[in-house]
Amino acid sequence: MNDALHWNNIADNYDKEIFNVFQNDKKKKLKKYIRKYANKKNTAIDFGCGVGKALPLLSPLFKEIIGVDVSKKCIAIAKSSPYKNVAFREADLAAKKINLPFVDFAFCCNVAMSDDIKRNYRIIQNVLSTLNKGGVALFVLPSLESASLAAWSLISWYEREGVDLADIPKDDLAQLHVGDHRQILDGVVMIDRVPTKHYQVAELYALFNSGNFVLQKLDRLEYGWNTEFESPPRWMQAPYPWDWVVEAKRVK
Repeated sequence: MNDALHWNNIADNYDKEIFNVFQNDKKKKLKKYIRKYANKKNTAIDFGCGVGKALPLLSPLFKEIIGVDVSKKCIAIAKSSPYKNVAFREADLAAKKINLPFVDFAFCCNVAMSDDIKRNYRIIQNVLSTLNKGGVALFVLPSLESASLAAWSLISWYEREGVDLADIPKDDLAQLHVGDHRQILDGVVMIDRVPTKHYQVAELYALFNSGNFVLQKLDRLEYGWNTEFESPPRWMQAPYPWDWVVEAKRVK
């Protein structure tokens, strides 16, 4: 897939097409994590900045923000924001080499999530590679455990209404319809009919506890069930669906 073309096509309808993590974060944890590292003397990088959804939060907290995205059209929209301390770079986040300055804070929200696993891992490594020693990167990544919970909850919903598993409409379990066994093993789950990489706990610890980096904290960003289902029943409460928020630190 041509990533630049894909995101250029989405840019004008970004609000409708792309899930807003900040808006749906039930406990507003993500804002707290970002504010934890606020420093008016530091520069931060927003990897996959899109049309600039994170800028209202990031801009007042850091000396300078660098918004990086593969889409020229998304960047053009982001440039219309009123924040004066933001610079933009057009770049393939999964390139073998990415020319960006070292920073003390990097933010990457639901970017490394295509069905190309190697590409996702390169994005993660590129984000980490920009950190100074002691710097922190904050990632938001889809959770495989949450996807399993959503499927289980949907099946339970049908069972309460007297519908057997075999009789559940296939379209309602579309998130489980992936291309092959390799994708299942890689944690690829369908979201709105798009194969999407999801991460599990053991994988995250293996990814981020390596070389010069440590996984400093792993947490959940919880969302309401209405982000998974239309008109979910009242009995469907906690545990809620979630994305992972990963706090990774450069220690060497």
